[in-house]
Amino acid sequence: IEQIKEVYGLQDSTFQKIKPYLTVDVAYVHKININTATKEELKTHPYIRWQLAGMIVDYRNQHGAFTSIDDLKKMQQITGDILAKVAPYISL
Repeated sequence: IEQIKEVYGLQDSTFQKIKPYLTVDVAYVHKININTATKEELKTHPYIRWQLAGMIVDYRNQHGAFTSIDDLKKMQQITGDILAKVAPYISL
């Protein structure tokens, strides 16, 4: 729901008014497996650009499969903010 604030042109005051009426059905959230996804699959996520997708795949190829989502923190390019945004959309 907090990601709705990122919609271009949506004022915070408007978001605050509609926020109590917003819900998310997690059954419809498509998760990307970071241990099997290709660069092309990863880059389809709006928070994972082409360069970052390549870095994730390269890191996985060099260090082996990720054992937890938090393993992404080992990559210098993945900040806490980025991880917080992508975590609901990735799996192992």
